[in-house]
Order: sequence, then C-alpha cells, then structure tokens
Amino acid sequence: MTEFKIALDWLNALASEKKFFREKQAPSLDTTHQLLSALGRPDHSFDYRVIIGGTAGKGSTARYTEQTLLDQGKSVALISSPHLQVVNERIRIDGQLITQKSFCEAILYIKDLCAVHDLSPTYYEAIVVAGIYLAAQYNVDVLICEVGIGGALDAVNAVQGLRIAAVTFIGEDHLEMFEHSIENLAAAKAGIFTEDSLLNLTYEQKYSSIFEKTSTNKITYLKGLKSKMNKKIARNICEKILENDDFQMQSPRLPARWEKVGDNLILDGAHSGPRFEYILPKIQKFKPQTAILAMSQNHDPETFSAILPYFENVIWTEFSGSISATELQTLHKVGSVETDYNKAVAVAKGKTLVTGSLYLCGYVRERFYSGELMVEQQTEWPIDISNPNI
Repeated sequence: MTEFKIALDWLNALASEKKFFREKQAPSLDTTHQLLSALGRPDHSFDYRVIIGGTAGKGSTARYTEQTLLDQGKSVALISSPHLQVVNERIRIDGQLITQKSFCEAILYIKDLCAVHDLSPTYYEAIVVAGIYLAAQYNVDVLICEVGIGGALDAVNAVQGLRIAAVTFIGEDHLEMFEHSIENLAAAKAGIFTEDSLLNLTYEQKYSSIFEKTSTNKITYLKGLKSKMNKKIARNICEKILENDDFQMQSPRLPARWEKVGDNLILDGAHSGPRFEYILPKIQKFKPQTAILAMSQNHDPETFSAILPYFENVIWTEFSGSISATELQTLHKVGSVETDYNKAVAVAKGKTLVTGSLYLCGYVRERFYSGELMVEQQTEWPIDISNPNI
C-alpha cells in the first residue's frame, strides 16, 4: 500500500464538518488548536495571515490576492476547499499544487500526532492543519485561507497572529446549519474579524449591525460595482501587505469558474441564485445551446429558474450526493434526463454549459485534464499531448 493511499484512507475515514450539525453537536476549534500546538504553532511563522470568508467570491478574491503578491515577489501559501479533482488542490505553495510527497508526509505526520494525543479531527480540519504546517515548512511570507463553512468556528479561524480578514457576499447556502437564520450565518462569518485583525474588509454593509457587534476592531465597508468587489477586496489586502498601491493586478485563472474546455464546453460551478445571476450576462453573450445541470442535495434547485430560459436543450444529470435528475426535471418541467454525466456530455448539442455544482464540473473536467497529471505537474492545467480533447 502506497503512502498516498494510506494518507487518503485515513482522511476518508474521518468525519465531515456536517457531523456537528447532523448530531446537533456544537463545533469547536479545540481539536485544531491542539494539533497546531502539537506541531509547535506553525501558524505563528508568517508575516501575514489572510482569512477570506463569504458565501461566494472567496475563490476569486483569494486567487487575485495570491497572484498579485506572487507578482510582487512575496512567497504565498493558499489553503482552499473543496477540491475539484485531486485533494492536492486544497494546498497551494507559490501558485503550485502541493507535491504528493509533501502532502503525504504532512498528513501521515498529523495522523501519528492524532494517535499520540488521542485527537479526532474532521477531514477538513486535518487538511487545514496540514496546509498550515506545510506553509511553515516552505517558509512562506503570507498564508491565505479560504473559510470552508461559516467563519467563527471554521478550522482556519484557529490561525493565530496578525491577520487581514475579509467577508465577501453573504447568501443562504448552508443556512440549515445556522438554524435557518441569515443573521446567525452573518454573525458566524463575521467571527473572522478578531482582535488579531489589522484590517477587516467587506462589501456587505446590510449586515453592518451584526458585524459591528461581533468584531472587536474597525470594519472597512467597500463600495462599488458588485462585479468588481472581489478584486477590490483583494487590492485592499495587497495594499496593506505591500504597504503601497503601485502595482497591477492580473485576472486569476480559476478552474470551473466560466472555464472553457474543449471547443464548445464551458464549466462553471455556480450553485446559488446570486452566482447564476453573476454568470447570466456571460450566458447571454456565449449563447450556449445546451445546459447540463446537476446540484448537490444541500442546495436550492429552485435557483435554476434564473438561467433555464436561455437554453434550447436542458439535460439533467446526477452524481453521488446530488439531487435526483428525475426530481429536477419534475420540478422544472423542462429538459431530458441522462443520469450518466459522461453520456450527457457526449450527447450535448452545440455550445454547452455545465453548471449547478463544483463537483459535477470536477467530474466532467477529468475528461480534459487528468487528475494524475495535475499532481505530477503541480498545476490545474496540466499538458497532455496525448489527449485530443484539449
């Protein structure tokens, strides 16, 4: 058995974050703190820590920040979730996926520490701690962490030391985990505005009363066009770290965020009303003929209504953990069902958009970019000269 398989088997045997809400057990940062302490608090080793929360926009904000800091000569680690194809995607060092060797060594070290200290982290907590540990091993200047769910009790919020915190758009994803209260969700997201924060940023001013109650430090509310706000947040973060504003920002390339693969296929992991509204102008410009749609069980299938009128053909599909394709077709009374997403791609006509779930996009993306090559080349866009689809 390879070390990578041992590491993955251990990770996959761990509970997910949802256990806290399923069992009505209050989540806690205790396990994460204990692991970081057992590792010698690697989170103390960085010049800056950037914590980014929000329902949507975290990925683009983090990548804008990462790319700009790298362009300006900083060494940067980025911890994010979920991954599309390979778990290595969750930990990036200086713009590259973590090597399989480093990933295995970190996970197996943490596995041994858990046995010694009788700790049971979740899958997510173990990877976050591994990312922090590896970032310290690589001596990076800046650690960037995307919040997984919520904020206050998310594992990345256990990071200690001077930080810059940002909350992007707040929507109703995972609302069931916060007693179906948007106010509770907003308060949880504002939990990353801690006493260690040098700068707190958000453009969600409508939750200002909740944010102000939660934060111990001043909050800066940014204004402007909604479509430009994630870049604006990233610029403010970089200005604070670089101590100047004399730099250019490149648009980051993100997998499954309006990503063109092949000749006529677009992947976008939109799975909420606001994200569908965001990509609607792109849909109107691209004018795809076919949509291949699926959605995870914890999201609202009604939100597909915003985009359905723009397609001649709709194919409902599914994957493990998704809403039934037949259920989606029955709900919206349009389209056909093809439960095998690979077959759905094969029969799609003309320009095609795959959307509704990052997981669906990840599965389809494997047709064009091999996960094995991604790990080997440490990039989300590996070169495979034998694959005619690219």
